[in-house]
Amino acid sequence: MESNASEICKRKWGAGLAMRNRTAAIGLLLSPATWLICSLLAPQTEAVVVTGSWKTQAESCMMVLEEEDRSAYHLRVFQLQNKIRASCIPSAEAFANAFGRVMQDAAPFQKQGGETIRIFLGRVIELPGLSRELSSSARQAREWNIAAGKPVRGDENVFVGRLLLRSETLRELLGGLKLAHVSVEKVLVPSRDMVTRWKRGASYPNKRVPYDCLLWVEVSASR
Repeated sequence: MESNASEICKRKWGAGLAMRNRTAAIGLLLSPATWLICSLLAPQTEAVVVTGSWKTQAESCMMVLEEEDRSAYHLRVFQLQNKIRASCIPSAEAFANAFGRVMQDAAPFQKQGGETIRIFLGRVIELPGLSRELSSSARQAREWNIAAGKPVRGDENVFVGRLLLRSETLRELLGGLKLAHVSVEKVLVPSRDMVTRWKRGASYPNKRVPYDCLLWVEVSASR
């Protein structure tokens, strides 16, 4: 479903929608399920300047850490297929080792001169093991209403951010760096129809719990 949605999104944006709020316009044309995927894949309206870039191999994947506007960082993990970047998920161990190498090369703490740095990690579902841990933690949390597919109270972004801040998997992927702050956007929770279609053991949860979002972290040099 997701790959089909990606192609639909690309065709819509490729058609040249010359308006500021592109995602709002596309939302009028697509189904709710496809719209969720499109919102995650939506292009950014504000351009950033890449002021540094460091890369290394993680199994068959390429990991690139980019410095943006000399203030924040963007981690990308991908595989080139016909000169197009495709999603690529290495093992957790390979991810952590590769992350350690690009961080050593970039030396962001020394460069920024601060106690913490901010990194955009992209989609949770594309980080090894993290989506499964997130769904499992939400299922066990009393603060999450599984039947309704939302927190008992409050905002789902805040709820997911708190879970990920305590995530052992996330900390291991980041080489043991201390998580100072986590922020998320566009949390995905399967609809009732999706839950009935997805089988146990698949990449997606079989309950109405969060399984994906966009993830930013602030990490400190201390461990």
